Amino acid sequence: MKLLFITLFFVSLLNIQAQTIQEADLSIPITVKDHLGNQSTIQFGIDSIATDTIDYELGEANIPPDGCGWGFCAAFFLPENNYSGYLSSFKDYRFGQIPFSGQVVYRLTYATSGNSVTIYWYLPQEVTGRLQDIITGNVLDEPMVGIDSLLITNVNSFNRLKMTITYNQATPVELTSFTINVSENTVNLNWQTATETNNQGFAIERKQVFSQQSSASNEEWNAIGFVNGNGTTTESQSYSFVDKNISSGIYKYRLKQIDYDGTFDYSNEIEVEITPSEFALEQNYPNPFNPSTSIQYTIGSKQFVQLKVYDVLGNEIATLVNEEKVAGSYKVEFDVAQDSRPAIASGIYFYKLQAGRFVETKKMILIK
Repeated sequence: MKLLFITLFFVSLLNIQAQTIQEADLSIPITVKDHLGNQSTIQFGIDSIATDTIDYELGEANIPPDGCGWGFCAAFFLPENNYSGYLSSFKDYRFGQIPFSGQVVYRLTYATSGNSVTIYWYLPQEVTGRLQDIITGNVLDEPMVGIDSLLITNVNSFNRLKMTITYNQATPVELTSFTINVSENTVNLNWQTATETNNQGFAIERKQVFSQQSSASNEEWNAIGFVNGNGTTTESQSYSFVDKNISSGIYKYRLKQIDYDGTFDYSNEIEVEITPSEFALEQNYPNPFNPSTSIQYTIGSKQFVQLKVYDVLGNEIATLVNEEKVAGSYKVEFDVAQDSRPAIASGIYFYKLQAGRFVETKKMILIK
């Protein structure tokens, strides 16, 4: 039976394609055949432009006023019209957003002068169904999965069937690209999706890698931002995120895609290395200050670094850094109550950075 149905399925498709009729977004054939050899292949499915009535541009057509008549035929009837022949269709492409998930109830009717019919179906993986009698659903209750068929011998009792179809076309967020560009200590993340379903958005996660051989000393993943998604869409979407003022080191980034129902999935991880190429000494902040201030500096290569504070007479007040440092950006705190001996008064002071051949001095003001 399966070989026979597959042949009918492809013949039906060829006939449809020969017409100047728009193809439905999801078109599924079902064939009804009686024991005398009469058969009819009709279509059902979901289309984004379809309606609950007859859509002639999709190839649907009214059944004659007398329904199937006394000869052989098979057709879908719209449930809300109580099988009215005037509003019935040989094809039923119900309205819905594509991709579509949910249940749709169809009414399948057939007429034959024979005493039995066989119903053949060919459902794609994301579609399942159930055939039931319209009276109680208990006399006939047949699941519809994949390629299969059902023989009905009592045609007088079952010439109208309830066909409940469950569509599960929901597709996860399809990430087509995830790239990172680095400019000095700024990381630019860019990614694209092909389709999205129920997408609330993306949490951007980062962790610093201190050892490639062992993860014991590495940071945990930390959420550093969130970018809203586009819900459900079949159109390509582009996203970006900027991570600024990153200290030198090796970092990993990943995306945590989150659905509205709370489910989530992770992207691949991308690793980048931040390596400053310049030496710089920044102005302390705040300035004026009391009792502490921050001093930030950057070194472009591994150097022995000294950062000292002097008064206006050139006397050394405090040594803040006196050690070898790898390339990177650093920030130190200068607290007059802790770092200066003896205690100093209000006035103008100077801080001096020396890293290899790089030397720079800046002025700061203490107000008590």
